[in-house]
Amino acid sequence: MNAYNFIMPILLFLFSCQQEVNNEVVSKPANKSEIVNEVMDCPDYLLQRKNDNLNVSILLDLSDRIELPNQQIKDSAYISSLAKVFNAHIKSKKLGLLYDKMEVFFEPVPLDKRINKMSELLKVSYVRGVSKNEWMPKTSKLYDSIPSEIYNLVKQKAGRKGYPGSDTWRFFKDHVKDYCIEECRRNILVVLTDGYMYYDGGEMQKGNKTSYLTPKTLRDLKLNNENWEEQMVKRDLGFITATNHLEDLEVLVIGITDQNKENPYAVDIIKAYWSDWLENMGVTSDRYKIKTADIPSSIEKVIYDFIKK
Repeated sequence: MNAYNFIMPILLFLFSCQQEVNNEVVSKPANKSEIVNEVMDCPDYLLQRKNDNLNVSILLDLSDRIELPNQQIKDSAYISSLAKVFNAHIKSKKLGLLYDKMEVFFEPVPLDKRINKMSELLKVSYVRGVSKNEWMPKTSKLYDSIPSEIYNLVKQKAGRKGYPGSDTWRFFKDHVKDYCIEECRRNILVVLTDGYMYYDGGEMQKGNKTSYLTPKTLRDLKLNNENWEEQMVKRDLGFITATNHLEDLEVLVIGITDQNKENPYAVDIIKAYWSDWLENMGVTSDRYKIKTADIPSSIEKVIYDFIKK
């Protein structure tokens, strides 16, 4: 009888562990940079902790904005801060509850294979069984160095051919649901951009709404007076809605920059374009924040507060 009482709890424990393994299939890293995790469904134990499972996506605007003074330095610092905050979140979690990931996207995908290989290195996934002590320093190192290398390669190529722009609008239309939203995770998209949108050949217009906004088109709108908000509503100005049902997505936009010195309301107008656009796609006002470019230490606090809220 004593042996029965001793053995049965062990058998029940082993059976329970096997059930959990059946729910989740974890493969070994395809390379040294990535932990690959495939989940057949969304188990209850993950869904119940959804808000503690981070899915952080970073969309980089690799247009001519990266030629602005100190822009590469700022962006690199912002990205390092994201990795720092992400690691702080990982550090606070128990090993058995790890189910967090972070990666970087571009639109369009650069043709340079070196850039694509670098972006693969930035796909970081923490699941049960991963050593936090091993991978947290690697995450910091990767996010501290690789983005700057990507910017250098983009600049080299643009120096010969020019910048075609960054198709942020198309990323939201075609990819944001597939790439950035998962049922079992809290989905956060961080967009590093000056707020303008343009991609060569991707200009669309529907009434007074467009898929683009440039310093020139903003000047042509002649919204350089205190009644700019009223005029925007009256003329139905803004971005064309790219998709819908983004209620399960949080968006942090960093880097809005005034390139229109003739219009003191330029930054406010760009923010209004983004706010209206995000809300029309289903991102509620309490689930997004739009920030101008600032010193990295100030933005790090913004990132921390947004992710840890």
